[in-house]
Amino acid sequence: MNDSQKLFLAISIIGGIAVIVSYIWGFKSGINLDNFWGGVPENLRGIYTISMLLSAAGFFVFFLYILSNLDGQNSFVPPNFMGDKAFHILFTLILVFSTVWMPLVAVMISSPSTLIWVGIRAGLAIVGLASLGVLILLLSLNPRPTDAFYVSALIGISWFTIHTGILDAIIWAGMWK
Repeated sequence: MNDSQKLFLAISIIGGIAVIVSYIWGFKSGINLDNFWGGVPENLRGIYTISMLLSAAGFFVFFLYILSNLDGQNSFVPPNFMGDKAFHILFTLILVFSTVWMPLVAVMISSPSTLIWVGIRAGLAIVGLASLGVLILLLSLNPRPTDAFYVSALIGISWFTIHTGILDAIIWAGMWK
């Protein structure tokens, strides 16, 4: 494993643990879990739950694809971009802002404020845009791979981007009460 892969793995492990801990904290915060749904109607929550599970599965597929292809020589992404650092930065953004979502919503529920709401919306937008950045980078590979692993990674990041960028950042936020 090269240095770029080690850094990417460290970012993902530390960030992933932080996301899981933030969700566990949210579940144990004493706040009624229904409140975290904002204004999402009961009949749509099943769709959201399925989408969350598909997004999580997709995340692992595109994470593994990227991890296995980072070569530390900056040749995995388009020339004259940021090389492997682009994936390091985008994953850091995804994981940091995914971690702060649950605590910010808990604060919003208990002590609503415009500043907290702006923080929640900005964080959701950053996760959606960072995931879109990952999708764009994978689509811009040249030559473009055609193997099943690459296609699976594209499907995974596409669903993750739809969930984070549309379902979370736009629809969930738009339904917030």
